[in-house]
Amino acid sequence: MSRESSLELRVGGFVLLALVGLSFFVASISNLSFMEKGRPMQVIFTFANGLKDAAPVRLAGVEAGLVKYMEIFTDEADGRKTKVRVHIWLRQGVALPIDSTVNINQLGLLGEKYVEITPGRSTQFLQENSTLIGSDPVPMEKISQRVTSLTDKLEVTVDRVNDLVGKIQEGKGTVGRLLKDDSIYVNLEELTADLKVNPWKLLYRPKNIDRR
Repeated sequence: MSRESSLELRVGGFVLLALVGLSFFVASISNLSFMEKGRPMQVIFTFANGLKDAAPVRLAGVEAGLVKYMEIFTDEADGRKTKVRVHIWLRQGVALPIDSTVNINQLGLLGEKYVEITPGRSTQFLQENSTLIGSDPVPMEKISQRVTSLTDKLEVTVDRVNDLVGKIQEGKGTVGRLLKDDSIYVNLEELTADLKVNPWKLLYRPKNIDRR
């Protein structure tokens, strides 16, 4: 064997070993083994909210599988609505009650999306290749609209409070007159002093006048 052929063989073997090592490294990161047994399931969403292939699938907060792939389809039984079918893989032995709920969550504020399964209480369990209807996440656009609406309402409320405080400071309104009008304070002070001297006035009731 020539020196060039030997070098090519070594380089090829090195590349092959590198690819195998990389494959096992990727599998170890996802905490899954190529030989690990499991079962496929499907989840239907109308909005996937940026979910990607190979995203984690968690059951009760514990990683239990991954997203294999996703496909867009037209649901003929639901008025030809466009939906997303998410194909997931679950580890062998993971039992899902038939009343389990599925939604798309996010790790932190800007973290990756993942499928979260909340197990139900039923004693009946889903079989392999069963289909679940997922709860659609709220789009960020709607959240932004709600935040904007709340901000607008808050600004209106603050403006009204500022206007009310301004009127009070100017002596307008009942509260403003109480704070600004000295005569009201003087009258209240005189009334208080008079009641201290003549407390019987608190109990005094004038007799009804017969107007017949």
